[in-house]
Amino acid sequence: MTEHSENKAAAVQGRLSAPKIAIFGLFTAFIAVFFLLIVFLPKREGELSPNERRVLAKAPDASLGNIMDGGFSKQVDTWMQDHFPLRTGFVSLYSYANRYTGRNSVESVVLGSGERLFNAPVEADDDAIETNIDKLSRFIDANSLNAHTYFIPASGYMLEADLPKLHLEYHDGEILDRLEGALDAKADVIPVRSIFSEQDDIGSLYYRTDHHLTMKGSYLSYLEIAKRLGLSPLPESEFTKTQYEFYGTAYGQSCLFATPCDTLETWVGSYDDKLSVTIFDGGGEKEYKGSLDTACLNDDVVDKYAAYLYSNHGITRIVNDSVFGGTLLVLKDSFGNAIVPFLAAHYHTVIMIDTRSLYYSPSLPSPSMLCEEYGIEDFVVITGLDTVAEGTLDWLR
Repeated sequence: MTEHSENKAAAVQGRLSAPKIAIFGLFTAFIAVFFLLIVFLPKREGELSPNERRVLAKAPDASLGNIMDGGFSKQVDTWMQDHFPLRTGFVSLYSYANRYTGRNSVESVVLGSGERLFNAPVEADDDAIETNIDKLSRFIDANSLNAHTYFIPASGYMLEADLPKLHLEYHDGEILDRLEGALDAKADVIPVRSIFSEQDDIGSLYYRTDHHLTMKGSYLSYLEIAKRLGLSPLPESEFTKTQYEFYGTAYGQSCLFATPCDTLETWVGSYDDKLSVTIFDGGGEKEYKGSLDTACLNDDVVDKYAAYLYSNHGITRIVNDSVFGGTLLVLKDSFGNAIVPFLAAHYHTVIMIDTRSLYYSPSLPSPSMLCEEYGIEDFVVITGLDTVAEGTLDWLR
């Protein structure tokens, strides 16, 4: 090879290596920046994520035993997923990409019109439904109760026109038909879907970013339940209303973080300061005044819905000393927390039970024992449809 050829080859080799060097440099810089971000960005290990509504992974356990059995590597993977730099932005970007590529329809939460978030349809469990029907029927008969049921359908079923064009089918109507047919001989089955359908603005009954009813929906529910119980409901003008910015559980689950906030309201009656609320979870009891946990309404609190009756507990006892006599038993899930304070205006005592996994302690009296202790005759079931269609009322006995 001539000297000219050798010089030409060297020049070509130099030109080819320059891009490689640049790429290598960029890659190295990216790794270095990524490493520094992991090391120095603040972590929220073991804390609740305000956006995703779940507890973030703690630092991996680097003990020898955990390393040997493979637990350490799994914990590292989980930790990296939860504390990846700029993770919130990437997760949100992925969720919006799913929406605009048509995959929104199969997510656990879908975005509909009016920037409303809908939980995926209830997956009915035939065995669970039959078990719950049997448990309710036996409980009503065993305690000779004046029983009423209030099963609340999902917003996606009631607001089908607001769902995206591609969406999973809601079977709430079929499930409600089944429950109403089976329980009609045992209880006054209040036709919730018909009551809601008669409203001019059904959307105002449900939050946009949460599966629960708004206070307007909860008040409407109170009116119907009170009528069935033979009570004279209080007019809306009797309540002092306050509004708060609110992001519900559907917002956190969807990761569609550009969705605007909801408005959560509190409606406080003049009788509220006379209420004594005691919660029981098997590990002791706590007593409060009034129906609202006002600490949950602070700006820095994620779950403001927990303000209603101090969130979910195995047993909640509400005593209204301004009312003489009368005891009501309510079997509820979280929907009941915003409805029951209205009913507390009419009874001296309301016993509210949550017989899902929250009613876990053998030290708590059974619901039948409560009926006997308090001489209970009036009984209302207030739950979302998923509680009786997917889960079981484990501790109703």
